[in-house]
Amino acid sequence: MEQYHRELINNCMSDLIYVTSDLETIVENLLEKNVINEWMKNYILKDEGEPINKKIKLYELIQGRGPEAFTALCRVLEETNNIKACNILTSSKPSEKEEQQLSSIELLDTVPFKSIISEHDESYVKIHPDRKFIENDVNNIEVYPMISNPKGHALILSINNIKDKDKITGFNVDMANVNKLFKCLGYIVHTKADLTKKEIKNVINEFMSICQSEKANSIVVFIMCHGVTGKYSITSSGILTEDSVIINTDWLIEQFSHKKLSGNIPMLFFIDACRGPNRDFGWKYCNGENNCSQNYDADMYPIGTTSDQRYKDIFIAFATLPGHTAIRDPIDGSWFIQKLCQVFRENAYNTDLARLMCLVDIELDELSRIDHRSQTAEWIFRGFGKWFYFNPGLYEDNPVNNILMTSSTNPTDV
Repeated sequence: MEQYHRELINNCMSDLIYVTSDLETIVENLLEKNVINEWMKNYILKDEGEPINKKIKLYELIQGRGPEAFTALCRVLEETNNIKACNILTSSKPSEKEEQQLSSIELLDTVPFKSIISEHDESYVKIHPDRKFIENDVNNIEVYPMISNPKGHALILSINNIKDKDKITGFNVDMANVNKLFKCLGYIVHTKADLTKKEIKNVINEFMSICQSEKANSIVVFIMCHGVTGKYSITSSGILTEDSVIINTDWLIEQFSHKKLSGNIPMLFFIDACRGPNRDFGWKYCNGENNCSQNYDADMYPIGTTSDQRYKDIFIAFATLPGHTAIRDPIDGSWFIQKLCQVFRENAYNTDLARLMCLVDIELDELSRIDHRSQTAEWIFRGFGKWFYFNPGLYEDNPVNNILMTSSTNPTDV
């Protein structure tokens, strides 16, 4: 455990002891996750002493349990409904060292759009070793051209300040990761935070006007917020605006897609939000032949969603299935964003979008096996008739080095 995490626990010890309950369940969970061993469990829970002393022993002992112990502790506190204790550890003002570590996280732009151009970081996102575009598929299926400089514009909508809702923990980490990923993939990134429904409509109009006026091969919209179950269908979902208005995700996508750009410009939507209250704990083994779901009938939630052809060149990825929560780590951030950034960084140089999402889901499954919770991503193609490759670090107007991005042709401050 890092020194500043130990200091945080010690500085907040009296508050932690006061709000912590159900100590035995906490200890059992920590044992199951191999954070502590059997001897430590017995040491914490042995009968002698007051209950308060057992809590002290837990918080003192956990400080010597390795670099992942703090994250595991926060997660177990959340799982055992010790929300106040978890909030003390995840919402406290960061120490000077933490401030330094988070210094690279950019503040969200809540007023005008701004061009944010950066050099490609090849150590972060891999470039094709032969410095060549992937322009034709082996099966002669058409490929979307991704050779412009910049590749396109990316809009990140983040809504975390909602009336009567707790703020999402690990949110700064998610924002930093998504920002860096799409900059290194070659996009001009625009961020907007905590918007009302009216403000969202205005932002979409401004963003699409920018995209129409500038050379770009694609558009990305990444949404991070609280989500809810859809009102009219188990396959729909909604997001909450700052003024607590529920916006249907299909309605939101429609606001972008009906402002048609010239040419078949692909639009990629990534939505990291819950889609209902259900928690997925995977499959529970029943007997040698049959498995049964622990908490729902899988047939109720079909994965292969389709839509009308009035949509064209639309790709949508959801962090989770309809009706279910999206899991996030209080320290490392959203599972979906963690794995999406990891997979795209390592594979986008030679892997198409569909296969990238398959790899993200495989990584989520691996995380589920370790963590004993489950999350399944869902992605949908609507009139998406070509293969899509990001071609990171490679640009048509820079054939010699094919590494650096240039500035956009028009300023994007509006």
